[in-house]
Amino acid sequence: MRKFSATLCLVGLGIASFLLANAAGQKNQDGLLAFVHKVVASWETMDFTKIDPYYAADADLAYFDLAPLKYDNWAAYRAGAQKGLFDPNSNIKIKINDDLYVHVPGDLAWATFTFGADITNKQGATSHLDGRWTMVLEKRAKGWIVVHEHVSAPLAGS
Repeated sequence: MRKFSATLCLVGLGIASFLLANAAGQKNQDGLLAFVHKVVASWETMDFTKIDPYYAADADLAYFDLAPLKYDNWAAYRAGAQKGLFDPNSNIKIKINDDLYVHVPGDLAWATFTFGADITNKQGATSHLDGRWTMVLEKRAKGWIVVHEHVSAPLAGS
């Protein structure tokens, strides 16, 4: 009977550990879903003082955007976005589609989603862009931060 009780106790502890780990994983995922929304909202401000805190500025981290092919670090990405996106435009609204998913296997995570962006240039003309966005996130001492990003759009006619 003691062996049976000990086995039940171990099974109970195993189930409890699984449930606690699962709850912690869900909390991480929920927190990162909210984090991704904050990152995207920061881009709508067109203000790098609000965008910078979400991105790692390590010298060796590459970022990919619609153009050019590659930015070798956050400073280059920031300068390119300022010149190519913020300077010619007065407003950007980004809507994350319903396919946002965050994968959280540990202290590294990635988020994938598609989006629609409505852009108004400084002359008042509007345009729409449908695209895809991938973020690689790393948990550091101060919390989660974007360490790589890839934004792209389908080729015309696809």
